[in-house]
Amino acid sequence: MIGLEEQVDEKIWRIRREEAYKRFLEDVEIGYVDRDIKDLILLVFSKKGIFTTSSCSGRITVVDSTYPWQRDEAFVIFKKHEPIQLNELTSIIEQRHMHRLWLIVSGPIIHFNAVDLATANKLLSIARSAGFKHSGILSIGSGGIIVEVVSGVWVPFLLKDRDGYVASDLPRVVSIANEMLREGKQKLEKLFKFLRDADI
Repeated sequence: MIGLEEQVDEKIWRIRREEAYKRFLEDVEIGYVDRDIKDLILLVFSKKGIFTTSSCSGRITVVDSTYPWQRDEAFVIFKKHEPIQLNELTSIIEQRHMHRLWLIVSGPIIHFNAVDLATANKLLSIARSAGFKHSGILSIGSGGIIVEVVSGVWVPFLLKDRDGYVASDLPRVVSIANEMLREGKQKLEKLFKFLRDADI
């Protein structure tokens, strides 16, 4: 029986790593990269056995949809990777909408590609030690082992609906949302320190 790590073709993996690094540099140049995660991605690309394919340091969004988890017929009308201000929220609530307005706080999520199973398992151990308890291996193939590192933070607040309901304490919503966003980013800083010191 072939070991799982033998399914990875290191040549293909290295080509994909080079392509991902090139895309990252292009995204940095046009200002597309989430600045709170830029240093972490640079650190990851300095490691020999991992690279990132997608990443987010955590964000606050406002979505127009019937349910906060809905994807079809859902419209993102606001997105920010930094703490929000009360006036940003009030201006959104004053706009017309089709369904319900949900404010959603999402924690950091990073997709890594590891060169072998031993590296993937070491990465998972580091991530979980940094507080990313919901992380795991998504797939294994010739191009590498995809590891999803996720904080598990995902909290919706109902802001407004079509029946006239409006959240009564918006300053409190803003305060709690920003608190949760910062908590996720603190975990990201911890992950950076753990990865910096790891031979991976």
